[in-house]
Amino acid sequence: MICKTKHYFFDHQYEVYIVKDQILIGKQKDCVKYKVPFQNKMLISWMFQQGKLTGFKILLREKWKQFDMNNENCLNLKSMVDGKIGYRKIESLYKILDTVGLGSYSEVLLIESYLNNQKYIAKKMAINSKNVQSLFNNELYALQNLKHKHIIQMKEFYVGFADAYIIMNYIDGESLAKYMRYNKKISIKEMINILKQLFEALEYIHKNGFIHRDIKPENILFDKDHRFLTLIDFGFATKIEKQECNAGTPGYIAPEMFENASQTEKCDIFSLGCILYELIYGKKLFQGNCLKEIQLVNMRCQYSLQLNEHPLHNLLCKMLEKDMSIRIVAKEGLNLLEQYEQSTQI
Repeated sequence: MICKTKHYFFDHQYEVYIVKDQILIGKQKDCVKYKVPFQNKMLISWMFQQGKLTGFKILLREKWKQFDMNNENCLNLKSMVDGKIGYRKIESLYKILDTVGLGSYSEVLLIESYLNNQKYIAKKMAINSKNVQSLFNNELYALQNLKHKHIIQMKEFYVGFADAYIIMNYIDGESLAKYMRYNKKISIKEMINILKQLFEALEYIHKNGFIHRDIKPENILFDKDHRFLTLIDFGFATKIEKQECNAGTPGYIAPEMFENASQTEKCDIFSLGCILYELIYGKKLFQGNCLKEIQLVNMRCQYSLQLNEHPLHNLLCKMLEKDMSIRIVAKEGLNLLEQYEQSTQI
């Protein structure tokens, strides 16, 4: 890929290479003038005019260096560094269509690309707060490392002075929470379909050394046909061996999280067990009139499972086991589901 820089008397022409975790710019591969490492803080600003990319600017030694490049090479370069290096000025490549969600720490926007006219989701976070900066870093790191069909896919990310945006694929559907709200009677077949996909996602996440720490119906998206599920919102995600402050949503938090115990992959299994309880019983496992009450009930972790004849009762008990040392892992959950499918001929 060829780029040019403008000088007072004549332009300099360089080759652009991608080697491991950095961009190299120079006359030849062994004669490099600029090295740009793949870092979240190393920013690229794309130049876009009349429907085409015309080059890029890179922040080098606290100064912006401009490189002109044709549209085809720009697109090629961009496809290789998307999600690996931060970009500037989201408004140069995207049009904001609507606000589709509001959270405690973020705003979810529906956006449209000027490059291909496709719709995407942008999660906007105010990173001037240390706590929100940490959530942004957590989600970014997790999505950079986790690639699975049942996990939301990050396309790229933008970093500004006060706000940051994570661009993700757009899913035309609704949350599992909304689906459960309007479908009180969910069949065993539907439950197994939901559980299999989520166990598969969790098995992959845990195998790669991460825990999600906020498994709940609002963070699970159905496609428009209500068959395919995608797990979203990795703001609380962390490495299994990395001990951070407690996280999660009251009503879905594993009991050991309240005791400052080691946070393992089994906290995600308990949260998924809370969802299975809701699917079976048609109500939440831990209830209260306000968030504080729900958290208190969740903390006490007192419950009874009365539908002993339900085909998934045994699985539910193993997922909601208070003793995390004997609580099942995702792979065991998948194996049990296979047995249930065979025994119930679903």
